[in-house]
Amino acid sequence: MPRATAFILAAGLGTRLRPLTDVTPKPLLPIRGRPILDHVLDHARAHGHEHVVVNAHWLAPQIVAWASGRPGVTVVVEAPVILGTGGGLKNAAHLLADRFVVLNGDILCDVDLTALMELPAPAVMAVRRREGRHTAVAVEDGRVTGIAGVVGNDGGAWHFTGIHVMNRAELDRVPPGEACIVRTVYKALVPDGKVGAVIHRGVWADVGTHEEYQRLQAG
Repeated sequence: MPRATAFILAAGLGTRLRPLTDVTPKPLLPIRGRPILDHVLDHARAHGHEHVVVNAHWLAPQIVAWASGRPGVTVVVEAPVILGTGGGLKNAAHLLADRFVVLNGDILCDVDLTALMELPAPAVMAVRRREGRHTAVAVEDGRVTGIAGVVGNDGGAWHFTGIHVMNRAELDRVPPGEACIVRTVYKALVPDGKVGAVIHRGVWADVGTHEEYQRLQAG
């Protein structure tokens, strides 16, 4: 089987959307009559990503069942513990291509995944104008120069969308037992100017609260 060029994070507990997520994993909650994961997968497919890895933990059998009818989708179940963004990627590294895009199973957007893949940097973040609670990201001349509370300049007009591209070799920077990709790989790459940035000004919705979920359902 060809290596996957896209990875979808779908292992989270979805605590902010309880009780809906007590019986259904958040990525499978319906938006406009279809699971959120269907919309995310459509986005990946639209940019040519036919082979996709999805991780799962909470109510994992439902994610496995969802994937069974979708050719090219492989599910990696994280058990007995959830591995986080860094650990989850490293756990699935053997299934990933030399360069791959990461999407979130609870974010609906129209980020230009092709532009991210084509930017010549070991890692590339899609960033958007910062608002609310999101962590500040500083960008200068097309490079990420700081992530608040993690590395470099704490000030920044942008925030990380959760959508990014990475060379598989960079996953070697994730130590055993480490959960966060930002506090490992990005913390190491940012000081050397090795993280590109693509500004996203289009659609982006984090299905993280009941209010946002209801808004998207109504839309």
